[in-house]
Amino acid sequence: MLRATTAVLHERRSPRPRWSSVVRITTLGTSHGDHTYCRFNSSSLIEVGGRSYLVDAGEPVNGLMIRAGKTFSALRAVFITHMHEDHVGGLPDLIKALVKYPRETHCVDVFLPDPAGIAPLEGWLRAMNIRRPPDAVALRAVTGPGAVFDDGVMAVRAVPNRHMAGGRLPSYSYIIEAAGRRIAATGDLSADFSDFPAPVREAPCDLCLCEITHYPPEAAVPILATCPIRRMVFNHVHNPWHGPEGEARLIHAFASLPFPVEIAHDGDVFEID
Repeated sequence: MLRATTAVLHERRSPRPRWSSVVRITTLGTSHGDHTYCRFNSSSLIEVGGRSYLVDAGEPVNGLMIRAGKTFSALRAVFITHMHEDHVGGLPDLIKALVKYPRETHCVDVFLPDPAGIAPLEGWLRAMNIRRPPDAVALRAVTGPGAVFDDGVMAVRAVPNRHMAGGRLPSYSYIIEAAGRRIAATGDLSADFSDFPAPVREAPCDLCLCEITHYPPEAAVPILATCPIRRMVFNHVHNPWHGPEGEARLIHAFASLPFPVEIAHDGDVFEID
C-alpha cells in the first residue's frame, strides 16, 4: 500500500535481507533551478531498514534534514543526478555536518555523476577549512550506466539521460531497489521526455519521483500512459505549477494516466509498505 504523508561499487556488501520495513521518501526540497517562495532546491531522502540515503543535495539540504528531525548518523550514501548547482550546491554544508558528527561504524559514500567534479569539490572543502577524513566521507564517481551501490539494504542502478548538453555531459536517473520495492528518481530530463528511463517503461515501479520543469506535460503523457507505474510523484516543480491553481492545472494535464499522480512539496512524506 502506498501512502502520501566505470561505476564505483560499494565495497561493504552483504547478503540482502528480506526487509519487511516501510520505505519512506521525504521530499526535502522540491524546486527547479531557483529557490521559490515555497520551495527550496532539489533533495529527497529515502529511509529504509534503519538507514537513509539522499538523491541530490541542493541547498539547503543540511538545514532541511535538521528541520525534518533526520539524523546524520543514519545516512549511508548520497547520489547526485547531475552537476547543476541546484542539485549539488548543498554538498559542502552536508559534508561539514557529516565530518562534525562522525559515525563510529560507517563511512558515507557521496556519488558524483562526473568524475571531474571530485577534485574541485575537494579543493572547495579545503578552502573552507572543512577537513574530510576519508573514513568519514568518501567521494566516489558514477562513470557509466549500471550498478552503483549495494549495501544489502538498498541497491542503486544508474541510467543515463540527456539533460546535460544533450547527453554530452553525464547526467543520470537512478533505479532504486529496497525492501522488495522499486523506486525511480528521474533527475532532470530532456525537453521531449524521450529519455525518461527505460527500466520504468519495462517493469513495474512502485513509485516514480519525476521532475516537472524541463518538458511540457503533453510530451510526457503518451510515454507515461504505457508505463507500469503504481504511483507518480512530481518534484523539481516549475513556477507555472506553483500554488493551488497551478497544481490543479498540472493534475488536470495528467488526468488521463492510469495511475495516481501527486505533486510534492518541501517536507512531504511518501510511504511504500
